[in-house]
Amino acid sequence: MLPRLYGYHLVFLGEPLLASLIESSLISHRVLINPHIHSNSADISGLRGSLEALPLRTDSVDVVVLSHTLENSSNPHEVLRESHRVLIPEGHLVITGFNPISMWGAWYASKKLMGSIARQGKMLSPNRIRDWLKLLNFQVVGGQMFYFRPPISHEGINQKLGFMEKWGEHCWPIFGGAYSLLAVKRVIPLTPIRTKWLPEKPIWQPAEGLPKPTTNVRNVKK
Repeated sequence: MLPRLYGYHLVFLGEPLLASLIESSLISHRVLINPHIHSNSADISGLRGSLEALPLRTDSVDVVVLSHTLENSSNPHEVLRESHRVLIPEGHLVITGFNPISMWGAWYASKKLMGSIARQGKMLSPNRIRDWLKLLNFQVVGGQMFYFRPPISHEGINQKLGFMEKWGEHCWPIFGGAYSLLAVKRVIPLTPIRTKWLPEKPIWQPAEGLPKPTTNVRNVKK
């Protein structure tokens, strides 16, 4: 997905450990923004800042990447609004996240219930993200569901379950463990409203309760 996107500036919002996702991008200027940690990569500039109040100019970024950012945020709506603000018209937004309606979603919910995972946000379904994007005048132009295998760390078992990926894409695509969405920022052009010429109104108006003049002065005989 990222190799097909072009521009001058790419911004990654979220955890530095996930920033390797943007290595496939052809955009040379890449910036990682995180509230706590700077980037340690030579290819990515690090910038400390709030994801809900980005230290960037409006309409200045070509591509924004949110990799599991919304589900880890206490205010995902504001993160989306800020992403929309800094993107140029027709700029691209890439979102990845875990699907709550999947085996991964069930695993995540159980871990969070037991206290093994302490995170601010929660898993968000791709349909909910689509609704939020629509309200911000984003147009979703691409998407994919993937990783249909259960959350098992054993490498050998994972390899044996590789067939589930092909089956999942065709038989149960909505139950993929993770998803990606590609959206474009659409801007409605402001068209000047043509003035409608109306008959000129009198500059005065009789006060309420007073009789209106009915006699034409020109018809009064001298």
